[in-house]
Amino acid sequence: MRFRSPTSFSLQRTLAVRFSVTMFAGLLGLALWGYLGVRDTLIQQLDRSLESSAQLQVDNLVAHGSLAVHGRTELGRFIQQINRFVALRDSTGRILTGNISFAQSLPLEVAALQQAHRGRRVFVTQQWQDHGLRSIYLPAPRIDGAAGRVVQVGASLFPIEGSLNHVLLRMVGTVLLVSLATAIGAGWLAASAVRPVHRITAQARAITGEVAGGRITAHAEVSEFHGLTEVINAMVARLEAAAQWHRRIIRDLGHDLRTPITAMRAGVEVALWGERSPDDYRRILASTLEEIDRLTLICDALVLLGRLQAGEVKLDVTEMDARQLARTVVTGALEDGGRHQVVLVTSRDPVLIRADARLMRMILQQLLDNARRYTPEGSRIEFTVGVRNGEAVITVEDNGPGLADDVLPHLFEPFYRSDRARAREGGPGLGLTATASIVALHGGTVAAERSSLGGLGVTVRLPRVTPSAPTRPAILARAAASSGTSREPAG
Repeated sequence: MRFRSPTSFSLQRTLAVRFSVTMFAGLLGLALWGYLGVRDTLIQQLDRSLESSAQLQVDNLVAHGSLAVHGRTELGRFIQQINRFVALRDSTGRILTGNISFAQSLPLEVAALQQAHRGRRVFVTQQWQDHGLRSIYLPAPRIDGAAGRVVQVGASLFPIEGSLNHVLLRMVGTVLLVSLATAIGAGWLAASAVRPVHRITAQARAITGEVAGGRITAHAEVSEFHGLTEVINAMVARLEAAAQWHRRIIRDLGHDLRTPITAMRAGVEVALWGERSPDDYRRILASTLEEIDRLTLICDALVLLGRLQAGEVKLDVTEMDARQLARTVVTGALEDGGRHQVVLVTSRDPVLIRADARLMRMILQQLLDNARRYTPEGSRIEFTVGVRNGEAVITVEDNGPGLADDVLPHLFEPFYRSDRARAREGGPGLGLTATASIVALHGGTVAAERSSLGGLGVTVRLPRVTPSAPTRPAILARAAASSGTSREPAG
């Protein structure tokens, strides 16, 4: 089932439309710029021609005292053949004479007339005969004592306007044709750009998780899609790991729940087979209670792990000395009995940390309990508290049989237990997972490795609180204490 947001849109269509619109706007702007350039060029050429014609008329006035006059003809034919309208104006702007009868109706630009009186040559554009008229005004020479006269030479813009309209039509047609071709090319280009996404999507949709190892391989070598395929493959790997984790949870949780339930059922069936003595019933009830405790432990571990992973556990952080915390844990563990040789090794100086005392005590008890549970009686267990590279380091290691190297990376996964730990007393396999989550909440890390004693070693690293400057009594007490690392045989 494909999910489509109410506001979803086609990337391919969007790319094609935006590219086409951009190209159309660019071509239209280029065409407009070209049209204006052609128009300015034609106007400049006309101005130079008008200036030459005006100078010829002035020279003719000087030589003959009058303008060259053309015979009667149609206005359109005159515009097409000659297109020079000449008028001689007096100081008031009245037309004295013209080169053709149509010149008598030439429009007057008063400002240009005044500037021409001052000896300047001025170009103006006006409307005349339903078309534009380009005119030049320049002072006329004095003849027979007459002064203040101005020669106006005009040319109809009808031919230029026709040429410009023709150029504009061609430019618009070119823009439309090129824009159409661009739209077709943009559609093809957008489809080519989006096609790898479709292939990646198809491969991603084909990965169902039922078969492990499915990965995106389409266009993974393309640099633009390498990051995308890498992220998707990493996500698929995480989903596969999560699916495998859930399957293991269901399998192992079923095993862990079935074992105590089977034991309780067997005990109850034995009790119901016949009359038993009070001691037999007590023994059966005690065994049933042990199995209930085991079920309770599993439920408590699941609840704690769920709260940790949901971020619902709030830390009650206080500053404490990790050495004293370790002493409390070791002392409490030895009071429960056991025949292991436990040695507490602490640094001389305080190892201050900021932690939740209850949770930190719980994870240290878990580490020590694991070491005692999975090592033979009489084994040596070292509980070390110190400082390394500016961090508080707590290590629990033993000289037991240890674990295989391929098992160590999985020790902190939920419900994971090595084959040797599959025995009934192995617990639900959540202790080390909760330990890792609690340590992470405190900003620390936990790792398992081969112990220097030959067995298993688990190391917890926590941020260390820098101790404040010692007072004089503390200095005297430290001087009186034995130097070096203290080893406290705890049992």
